[in-house]
Amino acid sequence: LTRGELIELVGALQQESDANHVQQVKTIETLRDSEERLLTILATAVEGIIMIDEHGIIESFNPAAEKIFGYPAAEIIGQNIKRLMPEPYRREHDGYIENYRHSGHAKIIGIGREVTGQRKDGTVFPMDLSVSELHLANRRMFTGFVRDITERKEAEKVLLHYAALVEFSDDAIIGKT
Repeated sequence: LTRGELIELVGALQQESDANHVQQVKTIETLRDSEERLLTILATAVEGIIMIDEHGIIESFNPAAEKIFGYPAAEIIGQNIKRLMPEPYRREHDGYIENYRHSGHAKIIGIGREVTGQRKDGTVFPMDLSVSELHLANRRMFTGFVRDITERKEAEKVLLHYAALVEFSDDAIIGKT
């Protein structure tokens, strides 16, 4: 190569390197923006959002979950999810995860259902739970969406009580005993 051709080649390589750098900066900015959006969603969600690995170890615990369960995220992250469950579910949970890992047969994943949770202070409460599975790189994770339904359950009890009173009252009025 002549000196001029060499300078031209180095200039072209520099332009390509600059273009790659600009693209990398844009990609990093896009990833940071996505991460900030996700963190904002987690921080402001009214439902408790808990992420666990395939062994049941808590990796993420949003502020709503902190409020529901009474644990600060720093205290519960790294612990087994069964810590948030009363017996007998606590004792059985690792077996459920192990069974799913080997069989692929899900009993709760993708299905919302009513379950029982346990707060840090030991109180047991009803909650709605839905679990989703996700795959990240070479690992499987599970996300639980939790809602404390204590108030709803108490309102249902009151409603049933008054419905029973009305039925009794109606029966007494028409002479049924």
